[in-house]
Amino acid sequence: MYRVLQPFEYLEAKSVDHAVELLTRLGPDARVIAGGTDLIISMKKRDLAPKALIAIGGLSELSFLEATTEGGLRIGPLVTHAAVAASEVVRERFEMLAVAAGEVGTPQVRNMGTLGGNVCKAGPSQDTPPVLIALEAVLTLRGPHGERSVPMGEFCTGPFCTVVAPEEVLTEITIPPLPEGSAGCYKWCTKITKVDETLAGAGVVLSLADDGTCKDVRIGLGSVAPTAIRARQAEGMLLGTKLEPGEVEAAAETAFTECMPRSRPGYRRHMVRVMVKDAVMELKEKIVGDSTSSDPGEAPR
Repeated sequence: MYRVLQPFEYLEAKSVDHAVELLTRLGPDARVIAGGTDLIISMKKRDLAPKALIAIGGLSELSFLEATTEGGLRIGPLVTHAAVAASEVVRERFEMLAVAAGEVGTPQVRNMGTLGGNVCKAGPSQDTPPVLIALEAVLTLRGPHGERSVPMGEFCTGPFCTVVAPEEVLTEITIPPLPEGSAGCYKWCTKITKVDETLAGAGVVLSLADDGTCKDVRIGLGSVAPTAIRARQAEGMLLGTKLEPGEVEAAAETAFTECMPRSRPGYRRHMVRVMVKDAVMELKEKIVGDSTSSDPGEAPR
């Protein structure tokens, strides 16, 4: 049930350092607010009752989306889901992230909600965390004692819980470049609701050697455990193989067992098995096809 918001103090941060200063002074009763699409609802439901909100939405130093010279990406936490989904550089380098961002909530939420806010909420059924885990993203946090970097795979500690200290602010999401012979995709299925919340999601990155052997694979799963997880046992079964159908099916079955769904376990696990298998086979075909089409000796079609 939504209720009238309880009284709170509203403060606008003039810089990241100012936000850190305010958080340090006000303590755990203060919360950072950017788009507010999740926070305000949590406050109306009385799940949260902060005594102070520190607004960072106007900080230009946290709103950037830049390609790196090495082929990676730097994203400020204030970049909206809509901006990520529409970005040409994101679609060119990490299309799976653009796809996931485009599936978050409703158009209104995507236009107001930020990537940083989505990550920091750490909800089990969110779309971007499993993709960022598969892309091995690194998050930069700034607090009163300076900056520290946290791999996305170590960021969430439980449902709606992260390693972010009460006085810290997320300042950057960094995605390293993919190795040659790589491709990635995001697969998902949704509940039939007003917002089509994700029932199960899989972000998969695959890398092949010149002889077609799997040299790297990363499988991030969402909405099938208390937090987004990485299916490392399934990954280990695929490394060094030629990704024959039987090998991929066996790995998908292992991903099935790595899930810990909080509800509808049978269906969620089944969909993980289907999505992992489909993703790996599609990515294999894509990488091989891209390699063939880029061969200068290929006959014109």
